[in-house]
Amino acid sequence: MENEDVVFNPQSGPGLQAGFSPEFDQGPFAAGFSERFLAYVIDAAPFLVLHYLSFTALTSAGSVASTPSNEFKMKLVWIGVYVLYEALLSSGGRATLGKYLLSIRVEAKDGGPLSLPRAFARALAYFVSSAALNLGYVAALFTPEKRALHDYLAGSRVVSLRERGDLASGLVLACSWGLMAILAGSWINHNVLKLTPAEKVQIVAAHKTISKLGMLEEFYRRNTGHYTNDLKSLADLTGNVEAVKAELLKNLEPQTLVLISNGKNFKITAKARNWRKTQVEIKSR
Repeated sequence: MENEDVVFNPQSGPGLQAGFSPEFDQGPFAAGFSERFLAYVIDAAPFLVLHYLSFTALTSAGSVASTPSNEFKMKLVWIGVYVLYEALLSSGGRATLGKYLLSIRVEAKDGGPLSLPRAFARALAYFVSSAALNLGYVAALFTPEKRALHDYLAGSRVVSLRERGDLASGLVLACSWGLMAILAGSWINHNVLKLTPAEKVQIVAAHKTISKLGMLEEFYRRNTGHYTNDLKSLADLTGNVEAVKAELLKNLEPQTLVLISNGKNFKITAKARNWRKTQVEIKSR
């Protein structure tokens, strides 16, 4: 048998030609919500720090008065710088620091580089996505190609340049959701748990009302030699029981007033008419 060179051509054999290629498609794919959020935090954090440091330095030097109005103006300046930073480094195939570290990029919807005008519009559209509890950002969890509201407005998408291993993906997921929990807790503490000016007014009014009852207790003791736990007896001292009732109904949550006395001491507690029903209290001296 004569030696013959055998050449194997995978594309020439039956059934091997279709769908067989020596190279695999390594093209970019849609970036996930977690890596996008983590990149956003990395990009925004330095500007928050710079805002705080610059405003503190100016107020300490006496150049700017430490007022909410001036702090808001300084915040607008740094927001403007941040918008320019996002626009410049999200256009032309470039990447912001956060996106560079996470190996993600912003590009046009058709896959080409995002133009500077569209990148600027995208940066401004962040504020649209931030409205209504950041639902515009959350949209990236559910939309095709994981696009957020500002991506739709600017005709952009965010892609990941490489696929991560399980360990790296888990780390990104843990960091991003951990930061989200911290930010959500901070927002709740500032906007929900923190007393609003209107609530403070209600609490002060409730405290003033029970303080008046405390003054009546002192008058009662001077007349009788002891304190009382009878609210009607205290109201009678004013000569206008109906006015006392009206003030109690106006400033105190119904059926929360408690008057306790053993004759030598007293304690009055009640709850203000704010939504969380904050308790107020006074005691005898």
